[in-house]
Amino acid sequence: MSGLVGKRLLAVFCVLVLVMPVFSSVSASTSTSGNVVEDKVWSKLKSEKGPVEVIVTFHGDDKPTAANLELLETLGISKAVSLKSLPMVGAVVSKSQVEELSQQEEVRSVVLNEKLTYYNAESTEYTGVDRARADENFKQQNGGLPVTGKGVGVVVNDSGVDGTHQDHQFGKNLVQNVLGSANLQSLTGIVPVPYVENVPNTDTNSGHGTHVAGTVGGTGAMSDGLHEGVAPGADLIGYGSGAGLFILDGIGGFDYALEKQDEYNIKVITNSWGGSGDFDPNHPINIASKKAYDSGIVVLFAAGNEGPDENTHNPYAKAPWVISVGAGTKDGALADFSSRGTEGVGGTFEMDGKQWTWKDEPTVVAPGVDIISTRVIAPLSGLSAPKDIQMIAPEHLPFYTVMSGTSMATPHVAGITALLLEANPNLTPDQVKQIIQDTATPMAGHQSWEVGAGYVNAYEAVKAAFALK
Repeated sequence: MSGLVGKRLLAVFCVLVLVMPVFSSVSASTSTSGNVVEDKVWSKLKSEKGPVEVIVTFHGDDKPTAANLELLETLGISKAVSLKSLPMVGAVVSKSQVEELSQQEEVRSVVLNEKLTYYNAESTEYTGVDRARADENFKQQNGGLPVTGKGVGVVVNDSGVDGTHQDHQFGKNLVQNVLGSANLQSLTGIVPVPYVENVPNTDTNSGHGTHVAGTVGGTGAMSDGLHEGVAPGADLIGYGSGAGLFILDGIGGFDYALEKQDEYNIKVITNSWGGSGDFDPNHPINIASKKAYDSGIVVLFAAGNEGPDENTHNPYAKAPWVISVGAGTKDGALADFSSRGTEGVGGTFEMDGKQWTWKDEPTVVAPGVDIISTRVIAPLSGLSAPKDIQMIAPEHLPFYTVMSGTSMATPHVAGITALLLEANPNLTPDQVKQIIQDTATPMAGHQSWEVGAGYVNAYEAVKAAFALK
């Protein structure tokens, strides 16, 4: 395993190596019983005597229908969670039940509920955020105020957020904090996915999501603004699944974002995690991210931490409707650990009646090395990481910590996205992605399969967003 630079007491981040086929063409519009069930499900059933946890995705654009749920009951499935805005159910199933599901026309896919991996501020200066905030012309176009992401809802789909931290205090700029972890084994019957809202602190065993939230929209309250996030005016919505993240937890964050989109003006969802395997448009995570995109939500994924090798890109970051973020140093270089795509690899597929083209490369690179952001509030006795002591003033040590990874790069671009959507609320997800690509700074010596369009440039991106109003 290669990747993470920053030392952290509470979490270790890595991404599993994935292998991509050379230039593939996939049809996502239909599927047959032969390919409904992914191979990982069959392998798991062979290696284990008991039932396994899977995600069953039905054809459709909304929550599972009464007929879908009745099918599960008919098959004797008695432990399941039904999502509220996505046509998916997390279920505990036997081999015979999987065989039956594979023959049902309404079933789009059955995949293993496997464990995912988290990819583990002067950065606002290097990305051009500080310059964008200070620009008088931008202020004039923004009603006399600097762009801060004001009013833009950003879902942090992660391990959780410590809302007792004043930089993202619950009830203030952390407008909602949700505990969304679901334990399928403890269930009886087919029940709606359990969301526990209004939880002050959902990040009690990791710290990863708290750090991400601070980069997106921390106010810098505990450092007199020194360690402020990219979009301190944004409305943060934490969706916390704990240190152990599974596919059901990841799609749960998307489901919540869709369910509460209008209530919190959710325009962005940031995901600093990933997994392994080939890019498959029919995978539930890709279906969920596509549904969010269709609803006008900008979706971001970390590229992964398995660089510098080629062909190490997070499969969920390859969907053409998402923004994939690699990690760079603060002086504009590419981090050694940042995952790369594969030269010349991509393909076309049909989904929802439209032809899509994807490329195995990140969209853009952002700061991801030695990033200072908020830590879970903890006793000083636990603060011994050398980087923290070296880089953070003693009076700020209880409130901030240093981490590295594409996990830290992704929330920079999520915050910049919030700035763009404040500057021009009418931008579509496609327009946001195009602006970020068009305004990025080219990175000499690197090809697009390594860095995408280059290093993100917030100032030029905000300028372009205003120009499109």
